[in-house]
Amino acid sequence: MDENQKKPQRRQSEGPSEEHTVQILHEGLNKLDDLFPASPPSSSWFDQQIAETQNKQRLRLRGDLFKLWLVALMLLYILYMTAASQPVTFISFQALAMIVPLVWLLLRKQVDSHE
Repeated sequence: MDENQKKPQRRQSEGPSEEHTVQILHEGLNKLDDLFPASPPSSSWFDQQIAETQNKQRLRLRGDLFKLWLVALMLLYILYMTAASQPVTFISFQALAMIVPLVWLLLRKQVDSHE
C-alpha cells in the first residue's frame, strides 16, 4: 500500500474521549444553571408589559393625530386667507396644482418611450 493512501489512525491515548468531553460539558452547564437560575417571568409581568406598551402607543397616536389636525387647520387657514385676500393668486396656485403634474406625466412618458 502506498504511503499517501494510508488513513491516519486515532490513538486512544491522544486525549479525552467524546463521552468524557460531553460529561464535562454537562457538568459545567449544570454549575451555570445553579449559579444563575433561570425562572420564567410571571403572567402578570407580561400583562403589565402589554398594558404599558398599549398606553405608550395610545399616547403617541393621540400626539400624532393632534399634530396632523393642527397642520391641516393651518393649511386650511392659509388657503382661506389667500382666497379671501388675493383671489387671483389663489386661482393661479389652483391652476398650477393641476397643470404641473399633467406636464410632468407627459414629459415622463416621452422620456420612457425614447428608452
